[in-house]
Amino acid sequence: PEPRLDAASAAAMVGDAEADEEESQVATNLAKAAVLKEEGNEAFKRGDYKAAMIAYHQIYMYVHGFSETSGGAGASSSPAGLPWSPRKSVTEAETAQLRSLKVAHFSNLAACHLKLGAVPKARDCCSKALALDPGHLKARFRRGKCLAALGALDDARDDLETVLRADPENREAHRELRELKMRLAAQRRREAKKFAGFFDRLVGEAADGGPPEDSPDGGDQSGSAEQSLPREEAEAPPDAPTTAPAEAAAAAATA
Repeated sequence: PEPRLDAASAAAMVGDAEADEEESQVATNLAKAAVLKEEGNEAFKRGDYKAAMIAYHQIYMYVHGFSETSGGAGASSSPAGLPWSPRKSVTEAETAQLRSLKVAHFSNLAACHLKLGAVPKARDCCSKALALDPGHLKARFRRGKCLAALGALDDARDDLETVLRADPENREAHRELRELKMRLAAQRRREAKKFAGFFDRLVGEAADGGPPEDSPDGGDQSGSAEQSLPREEAEAPPDAPTTAPAEAAAAAATA
């Protein structure tokens, strides 16, 4: 008869088998996600942006949820609807592949949203991609375009200049930045004209001696002397004498 295994040996064998299965699962998921990325790219090239989005969305199902630092009994269970149970921490090489596919998921979705005119969604996808990889130039360039379209011209310029510092030969970024600088210059001219008109009005009011007559501080300046006096001088209080002092003295002398 074959020798019987003790409990520790049996547990070790089970653990090794589970580890092999999980390693195989990571590799399988990475392969499926890569295929979906290519499917999305092909759909995008032929202009079928909705089909591309479906493929890019499915990448998320295969690359999200693996833990980079924890595994074993303390790891989280599989999120609802995702096709694996992420119990094992992945290797550095696997982590790099997973992150790259996550970035592609967000950046390529942003490209689809841009084509379909959903600019705020495209901007948000770019920001999520950049949170994972700040050096991803396609996501940075696409976010710059989104920000320019949304009127955030200074922020758009920052993104485009970042792209060109890393890739000085990027012709698309140069073109977008030239157009953006023209818009910024026009905006500065409008602002300068607006403030120049405001200061011209202030100078005109000062030269005329004050605010116009219909302003809150203006009014009719041609009133009587009584109108120009403070109220207590223009109108005697109720208990004050109504005769002048000299007339009062003469009256007392003849009394």
